Amino acid sequence: MKKPKLMISAKDVLDDLRSGLDDEGFMRKYGLSYRQLQNLFRKMIKAGLVTPMELAERLCVTQSQVTEALKQVNKALEELD
Repeated sequence: MKKPKLMISAKDVLDDLRSGLDDEGFMRKYGLSYRQLQNLFRKMIKAGLVTPMELAERLCVTQSQVTEALKQVNKALEELD
């Protein structure tokens, strides 16, 4: 049996995108899996509502975020030794 189609407002998604909502926030707010979220973004690009660059910009990480991630990896590796 097919699941009912989920209806999500494109305006709401655009507002959330432009306000900085991250992927986890989108998935929680709209009850989406990661795959469904990616599909939603593809549909919005195809409809001309958002550009691939606009989506890519929100995925940029700062140097401090990379540094923190590396610290966490090193800490985990130390705990394994």
